[in-house]
Amino acid sequence: MNERIGYKVVTSDMKSLGLRKNPNILTFPQNEQLVLPEEDVEEGKGDWGGIWVAASIGGANTLVKYMSDKYGVECRIFIAELGKVLYENSYRIKTNSVKLVKEMKGRERLSGNHIE
Repeated sequence: MNERIGYKVVTSDMKSLGLRKNPNILTFPQNEQLVLPEEDVEEGKGDWGGIWVAASIGGANTLVKYMSDKYGVECRIFIAELGKVLYENSYRIKTNSVKLVKEMKGRERLSGNHIE
C-alpha cells in the first residue's frame, strides 16, 4: 500500500457524495486506481479539482452520519490509497487519485482498527 491513505466515503452504489453542490459525480471502482485527467486537477483548498477523502475514520464516520441524517443516504467507507496530495488539513485530504482497497465494516469502522 502507498504510504498515504485516507478514508473515502461513497454511496452504496460507489458514487461520490455530491457535497457542496458538486455536480461532478464520480463512480469509484474497487481495487482500481481512479486518476483524474490532468486538466481536472487543481492544487489548493478549492472544492473543484480533486478527490476529497477523510483524513481519519472518525471524519469518515461523521460524513456517513451526516448523509444518513440529512439526506437518508446510506454510505460505505473504504481505506483508500492516495495519489498526489493537492491539499490537506486536519480532517480532509484532496488528491488527484484514489484506489479503494478495503471496505471498513462493523468494529473496524467504529474503531478505525484494520488489518493490512
